[in-house]
Amino acid sequence: LTGVEGSTVRVSVVTPNQAARVLAIRRARAEVPSLEDVKILDATSGVAYLKIPAFQKTTAQDLEAALWDLHRRGMRSLVIDLRGNPGGLLTASVEVADKFIAGGGIVETRGRSEQENFNYRAHRPGTWRVPLVVLIDGDSASASEIFAGAIKDSGRGVLVGSRSYGKGSVQ
Repeated sequence: LTGVEGSTVRVSVVTPNQAARVLAIRRARAEVPSLEDVKILDATSGVAYLKIPAFQKTTAQDLEAALWDLHRRGMRSLVIDLRGNPGGLLTASVEVADKFIAGGGIVETRGRSEQENFNYRAHRPGTWRVPLVVLIDGDSASASEIFAGAIKDSGRGVLVGSRSYGKGSVQ
């Protein structure tokens, strides 16, 4: 269904035991938020929470704005929810990890040729030092596993939940 945004398309919907219906649907860009449920869970202890549904181009930038907002509202620790996160952009995952890891490796990639090898490392400027918990589950995959693994391997935070999907690869 390709077409110009704002134009309409007519779609026939067939449901068993019902007459077919024709719907006119207007094409529009679907904006998927890069963060969800940004909030302070417990104002007394300063526990903040946010969910990253997938790692997108804007996730690191949106996260930085959310962290400053949570900081102004009293954040003293943070829970990042990656449950159900299927992954997304490796670069976004690395940028988000770099916000919490002051130095050292985040992830290394190895390809068939030397040009495909990358070593992503953390940079100290702008590192958030709040205590960190990362929630994962069996539907956390790919870039979310890379982020979670970097947090665990660096000793920067604690992973809580169940074993992740097991992809953890870079295509």
